[in-house]
Amino acid sequence: MPLLNANVSKWEMADAVGWFRFVETRNGLGVHAGLFETSMRGEPLGFCFIKGDIEDFPAESGASILAEALYRARNASPALLLCLAGDLPSRTLHALNFDVPLCCLSPKSKAGEGNAAAAPRDSVAHGAHWANRVPGPQTAASGALDRVMQLDDPFEPFERAAKGMAEAFADGRVQSFMDIRGLRSVVSWLPRVSNSGSNSTENATPPVGEPSEEARGKGEPELAERLREVLAPPLADYSFEPSDTRLEWPSDLMPFQRDGVHALIEMDRLLLSDDMGLGKTVQAVAALRILKARGKIGSCLVVAPASVLDQWRRELARWAPELSAIIVRGGVDERSWQWRARKDVKLVGYDIMRQDAGFLATLQDSKNAWSVVVLDEAQRIKNRNETSNAAKKIPRLRSWALTGTPIENDEEELASIMEFVDHVEGSARKRYHPGAALRLRHGELQLRRRKRDVLHDLPPKLETRLTIPLLQDQRASYDRAERDGIVYLKSLGAEVGVQHILELITRLKQICNADPRTGASSKLNDIGERMRKLADQGHKALIFSQYTNEVSGVGAAASFLRAFDPLTLTGDTPSDQRSKIIDRFRIENVHKALIISLRAGGLGLNLQEASYVFHLDRWWNPAVERQAEDRSHRLGQTVKVNVIKYTCENTIEERIDQILQRKQDLFDQLVDDVSMDLSTRLNRKELLALFGL
Repeated sequence: MPLLNANVSKWEMADAVGWFRFVETRNGLGVHAGLFETSMRGEPLGFCFIKGDIEDFPAESGASILAEALYRARNASPALLLCLAGDLPSRTLHALNFDVPLCCLSPKSKAGEGNAAAAPRDSVAHGAHWANRVPGPQTAASGALDRVMQLDDPFEPFERAAKGMAEAFADGRVQSFMDIRGLRSVVSWLPRVSNSGSNSTENATPPVGEPSEEARGKGEPELAERLREVLAPPLADYSFEPSDTRLEWPSDLMPFQRDGVHALIEMDRLLLSDDMGLGKTVQAVAALRILKARGKIGSCLVVAPASVLDQWRRELARWAPELSAIIVRGGVDERSWQWRARKDVKLVGYDIMRQDAGFLATLQDSKNAWSVVVLDEAQRIKNRNETSNAAKKIPRLRSWALTGTPIENDEEELASIMEFVDHVEGSARKRYHPGAALRLRHGELQLRRRKRDVLHDLPPKLETRLTIPLLQDQRASYDRAERDGIVYLKSLGAEVGVQHILELITRLKQICNADPRTGASSKLNDIGERMRKLADQGHKALIFSQYTNEVSGVGAAASFLRAFDPLTLTGDTPSDQRSKIIDRFRIENVHKALIISLRAGGLGLNLQEASYVFHLDRWWNPAVERQAEDRSHRLGQTVKVNVIKYTCENTIEERIDQILQRKQDLFDQLVDDVSMDLSTRLNRKELLALFGL
């Protein structure tokens, strides 16, 4: 019997369910703790387990430490965590600070006993109550719990978890950890702690990746086979054979995506620069899965912006459930054991990759190179700096770069990215410069498909440019600021610099968004009027601004449009909150608008629920604007996407827009659908000309 019914409808996108178990050891002097992760269909996605001794772990603080360690070592990104009533002290349950809802199930519901009226006030189902937070009724967590409670035996996965721990610790070889090759699970490591609960390195067990001699012995594959059998759901018929012809996929790949997967498999160097929204991440994950199943690769490293690491782990859990993955983040000590963890895929942000570049060289060298290194949003290495240099130094056999914008400013950026892609381990690093040789090699290693060429059924994206007048208060503030600004620039004489001019431009653009004295805004007035009609028709909208402040940016728009219950997303939004905000916007119909700072929302978001996109202000780089609006206009969109861009008449915005339009054709000649960043391309003379100076 599968864990969850197949017809999960809108909840089928929930990636996993985590089942906590805490079982006292036979001698009563310790506890076996485990976190069993399953897909919504019941297949094992991960199995982490730890042994804790009573002398090292006081009852309540120890349980909390074990639970949090297991959660950090999880393999998937569960939509819901479950525990068994009585396994954990109630104080521990309420103290756990997970970013995923935790629900406690009572055994009474297993046999239909008890009285629903006697359940706690926050009970959402007979025999179940939320331990750390109560999610909304239309969230993925609530939907997943509803499906669990409909099962004939919702406690069966708990039984599998307990049997798995019994098998793992049966022969006494596994004490605190083991990482089992070939099994879709990993056993976590946890340092021993003192009675005070503080970490201590004294007598610590080895970190993951450094198993004992006994763990390296013949018992490892034997235990792997036993755990496979114990953790498999009843009547499961999926195969572990290393052949991609037997792999099952959650849905069909489109023909152009299959071509992309084939290219990644066949080429050890590839720049995959498909148009935004065509599923570059899924293509890379599928290629990694097939190569792993064929035994062609070992260690894999994915470097991506920190904001999309969790999305990568979700895609791996969905499209490659056999592959274990870990996100490398946190403090130096925590990252050390994460780097050494025996996981199929390591996921790391660009900043951490740069900081740990020296440490990485000790893990993998030219004799033991990474099988694959993937750079997502590879434009992050467009400049030859410390980050770019660290990425290019990583020893690797395959180099894949994913980016829809291989050029944002000039051809030097493409040269930098190509230096990473065109790498042969053991040979001297290549150096590219703008010119014919670069363009020839670029054409040989780049695979790029445009949406209009491959998604014939994708609804159109219609762009509307609105030129509107400033309101009276805005006009007065704007004219005063421009007049005073020009006087100041003239006063600087020959010492006037680009930075002085850009500061004035920013001040004027913000007044075009909203008057700092009165809050008056012709743009927000227009958006508000349109939103009233769109909300009545059931539409949702994305609103982008390059500013985040409460006067003229994201904060101001959120206050002005509060009648539509908007959500906001900026660079200051904690990474663990981003996915929750996005899920609320997708699922909860009350939120009609998501207001996003342009830089925070240009990467890693899939927001097909929105059919309208408003650009409150214009960015210097049209490619960045397109990245943002294509969060909605992408694979899976079913309705026409309307993009509305505002320009205030007789202002600096109108003059900038004229330059953007004149330059666009020139930009497109260099790389299709990629534009330069004017804020770095325009010289001092061109910037001064904006003000007639």
